[in-house]
This record gives sequence, structure tokens and C-alpha cells, in this order.
Amino acid sequence: MGKVLLLCIVLMHAFFLPPIAFAEKHIASDRTYTWLPYFVDPCSNYNVPIALALAIARQESGTRPWVINVAGKSYFPESRSEAYAIADQAYNAGQSFDVGIMQINSYWLKKYRIAIEEVLEPQKNIAMGVWILAREIQRYGLTWQAIGAYHTPLARNPDRARAYASSVISLMRSICDHDKALRVQANALP
Repeated sequence: MGKVLLLCIVLMHAFFLPPIAFAEKHIASDRTYTWLPYFVDPCSNYNVPIALALAIARQESGTRPWVINVAGKSYFPESRSEAYAIADQAYNAGQSFDVGIMQINSYWLKKYRIAIEEVLEPQKNIAMGVWILAREIQRYGLTWQAIGAYHTPLARNPDRARAYASSVISLMRSICDHDKALRVQANALP
């Protein structure tokens, strides 16, 4: 299974178009792939494997664009305006909250003075999430620590970060396992 994951990362990272064509042809019914075109440029620009970014989006929000998590409680608004109202209320109350497909934490909004409206735009949310992930990969390499740190600072709770990374890696394997050609090629490796 490790061979499949490694091959999937390498192939999806090196060739961005085949995953898009594959997803549209074979698994378009999965909500994850609705947003796939928005992952291509940021993943290419920041050198982040698409399969990893997709797996994080799936883990964080189920790839729902308006999901808001306020202090550990998830909300599933039906519209952008409902999502904005929830996030704005949390912001004004000084609560920690996560927004959108990649669940961008309010820490980043405050640090870089980013408006809530911006991260409620799926394309901008994905680009920012991939950027955050790229920062963690620069810090830790392409490891479970980088994946875990996307969600939880390692110094604060390494066990939680490791559990998160394990879930994301499992989702990434699932994304890769949809492609029979990758399994055949991985099994042919020494």
C-alpha cells in the first residue's frame, strides 16, 4: 500500500492534467472533484501534491464550501450569506473559527487582515489552504508532521496532529485507489 501512496503522490504531483481528466471521467459524482480545477494552479504554484490537498479538503469540510466551525461546533449553512453571518458573529465575539472548503482558521484572517468574504469564495479559500499547507511542507518536509500541522500546531498537541495526518493519508489513499493504473504501476515496483 505504501508503494501505491508514494506512486500516487509522485504521479499526481508531476502531472496535474491526468488527475483532472481521470476525476472528470471516473469520479465526477464525488463532491471532492467539483472543486478540482481550483486546486490545479495553487498546487502547481506551491509545489503541493493535488491528492494531498484534495484529501485535506475532504477531511476538513467534506468539500462543502460554506462549512463553518466555531470553537469546535460545525455549522452547515445553505448559502454564502448564512455562512458569512455565522463567521462574522464568531469574529466579533473573538472566537476561533474555521471557514470553507479548506477550513481556514480565523488566526490567518487576523494575521493577514483577510476579510471573511474572501475566504468564503471557494477558489480563494482553496488557494489559501494550499498556501498554508505549502508553508508546513517547507517547515517539515512532505511528512505526517506537515499534514498534521495544517490542522493542529505540533507543539500544542502532537497526538492530535498525528491522528489528523493519519486520517488525511487514508483519504489520500482512497483518492489514489480509484485509479487502477496507479495500482498496477505501484505493484510493478521492486
